[in-house]
Amino acid sequence: MARADSAPDAQSPLPSLTTLAKQLRDGPLQRLVELQTETTALSDRLANGAPARIEDVEQLVRLSLSAMQHFSAFTRELAAVLRELTDAKRHPH
Repeated sequence: MARADSAPDAQSPLPSLTTLAKQLRDGPLQRLVELQTETTALSDRLANGAPARIEDVEQLVRLSLSAMQHFSAFTRELAAVLRELTDAKRHPH
């Protein structure tokens, strides 16, 4: 996946839609699954009387931020592919 602070290089080939789908599954969606799993585990522990710990909340924040960053990077890459496809359709080579 492209670095979060860079735009795709005009010379490098853009990823295929299949590649993007795999990146979505293995990046942002995986982070959301981790967030959901950790949130469920914390909810279960609290429901069973375990004390709330700041470390638990910090972990949820880290997972949430990671998911957001992965989605942001993925969205930029997807937008670049869309621009490339749109430009190619408007200006066939």
